Amino acid sequence: MLAKHSFSITVSRFSLFYKFLLYLSLVLLIFAAISISSMYYIMKPIFQGVQNMHFFEHCLTAFKSMFGGDLSVQNAAFGVLGQDFAKISEVFATNKNNVVGAVCALIAFLFLGKFLITIGHYPLSDVLNNFMNSNSKFGFTSNLIAHLKKSVAYSFIDTLIYIPFMLLLAGLMYLVLWGVGKLSILFALGLCVTIFVVIISLKRSVFAMWLPTYINEELGVFKSLQKAILTNKDLIVKNWGLFTAISFVAYGFTMIFGLVTFGIGFVMAICFLNIFYMSIGLVIYYRRNERKYYIDAETVIDSKHSIKAVY
Repeated sequence: MLAKHSFSITVSRFSLFYKFLLYLSLVLLIFAAISISSMYYIMKPIFQGVQNMHFFEHCLTAFKSMFGGDLSVQNAAFGVLGQDFAKISEVFATNKNNVVGAVCALIAFLFLGKFLITIGHYPLSDVLNNFMNSNSKFGFTSNLIAHLKKSVAYSFIDTLIYIPFMLLLAGLMYLVLWGVGKLSILFALGLCVTIFVVIISLKRSVFAMWLPTYINEELGVFKSLQKAILTNKDLIVKNWGLFTAISFVAYGFTMIFGLVTFGIGFVMAICFLNIFYMSIGLVIYYRRNERKYYIDAETVIDSKHSIKAVY
C-alpha cells in the first residue's frame, strides 16, 4: 500500500518530473563546467606527463593486439603498457601537491554538487505535500524562491551528513572488493552492490520522515531530524525492508534504462526516483500522524484506522 500510494502521488503530480529534470540538468551542467575546468587546471602537469608518453595510443595498440593473433606482438604491446604504468606512478609521485589538491577539490566538488541538487528537494517535497494535504497545485520554481532559506539550510545539513556517509561506504566497498575479490571478482562485485543497496536503504528508512517533519511542523532542521527519528523508530526496520526491495528494483531499472538511452536515462530515472522517494517519506509521515491525504485528484486516504495497514 505504501509503495502503491506513493507511486500514485508521483504520477498524479508528474508535471514535477519535467520541472525537476530541468533543474537537475541545469545544476549538472553548471557543476560539470566548474569541476572539469578546475580539475584540469589542478591536474594539468599530470595530464601533460601522461600525454607525452603516448599512454592512450599504447592502450589502443594493446587492445588491437588482442585480436591480431600474434602472441609476440601482444606481449610487446602490453610490455610497453606496463612500462607506461610505472612512468605514470613516477609522474604522480613527482606532482604530489597536485594530487593532494585534486583530492581536496574532488571532495569540495562532491559537496557542492550534492548541495546544489538537494536544494531542490525541499520545494519538490513541499509541492507534493500541498497536493497530499489539500489537492493544491503549487509551482516548483515559485516554491523554491519562497522557501530558499529553508531549502539551503536543509540542503547544507543533509550534505554534511551525506558526504562522510558515502566516503565511509566507499571505503567499505573497497575493503570488500579487495578482500573477497581475491576469491572471485564477480562475487565481490555482486556482494558490493548488495551491501551498497542495503546500507543506502537503511539510511533512507532512518531519515524518511525528516523532510516531511521539517515542512509540516514549526521546527528547525535539527529538531525536525530528532523528532522524525524518534517518532518513526519503531517502523525503521519495516521501512528498511520496503526501501531495500524498492531500491533493488529501481536501481535495476535505472541501469537498463540508462544503457538503452546511452546515458540520458540515468538523469531521467534519478529525477523520477527523487520524486518517488519524496512521496514515500510523505506517506510514511501522514500515516504515522494519522492524517488524511490525497493520492490523486479524487481519492482521499484516511490513515486513522491502522498504521500497519499501509504495508
